[in-house]
Amino acid sequence: MVCCSPVVAYELSISAPQTIQKGKPLVVNGTSNLPAGISVDIVLSRSEYTTEEIARKTVTLQADREFSVVFDTKDLQKGQYKVEVPGIQGYSFLGGSVTLRIVQVVDRSDELVFRSPRTQEMDGSLDISGSFPKNPGAGVQMEVVGPGNEVVFGPQYIPTASDGSFSQKVPIKSAGTYEVSFTDTKGFIGSYVFTVTEKEEIVPATTPEPTVTAIAATAPSSTESPAFFVITGAKGKVKVSTSAGVDWVIEYADERGSVQKVNSKGQVEPEEVTTEMTGDSLYLKVYPYRFSDKGEVTIFVEGAEKIGVSREIPPVFAPTATTTAKSPFPCLIAIVAMVLLALRKKSH
Repeated sequence: MVCCSPVVAYELSISAPQTIQKGKPLVVNGTSNLPAGISVDIVLSRSEYTTEEIARKTVTLQADREFSVVFDTKDLQKGQYKVEVPGIQGYSFLGGSVTLRIVQVVDRSDELVFRSPRTQEMDGSLDISGSFPKNPGAGVQMEVVGPGNEVVFGPQYIPTASDGSFSQKVPIKSAGTYEVSFTDTKGFIGSYVFTVTEKEEIVPATTPEPTVTAIAATAPSSTESPAFFVITGAKGKVKVSTSAGVDWVIEYADERGSVQKVNSKGQVEPEEVTTEMTGDSLYLKVYPYRFSDKGEVTIFVEGAEKIGVSREIPPVFAPTATTTAKSPFPCLIAIVAMVLLALRKKSH
């Protein structure tokens, strides 16, 4: 008699969400009847016009033959991705095997515009303010996680005004990195990093005139109504930077008096410019790159004594007025006419 051993049909299936907000962990779960101890790769790839492998995780199957891996999405661009299990040599997947899942990564981080600086000095509270133009008059959930993954605020809903603006001061106990996350009724919006630095100690000056290393001023700005600033009290190299959250444009007059325009950064990073200050004052014009943006801009200056907000347009940025010279001929004609009239009277 010939004994036939049964043929085992191996199966492996994975599951993943169809859509996920950027910043949220991408969890891939799986089951299989492969023998315990077998190692399985799960690959995350960008799947647009071409396929680009982003990350690869390896798991070893246990007795229950269930497995799970997590992919970080904080650095992913929005778009289509896929998670899949490549073939395993010596095993074929049959029956109800599912080894490929398509995932859409959604990025809503551009829906939020920050007005408070992302780097702040430790004073006992973290200032978080900005606006959600697409979410006016509704609440938004905020959570703040501090050093050591300690939750220092929320998750809690905070109100937004009729223009979508919001402001919240969160009590904190130490300097460090704080991750602020926002969620609304549509889902997760994004996570943003704030850095809180130690407060600098004021050391008594050893010279008659102490040097101020960093100063700042804040003013509202839009494309139609730019903010103007004046920097005084410095000769030499001056470093100027803006607050983040808006793609700002800086215009300034260089040592030759020519107006220079700087816009090399985007919305996330502050705009920066370093110039030589040879005169008594340095004038700045700051406005958003996008016509639809507006808000308060903070200018930070290193290497000067004072920065102030100019309520009037500085002469260097004033529109050039074209004056038309008056012709001298009407006056000459009048003089000639008066002379002729006087001669005529004399002849009579």
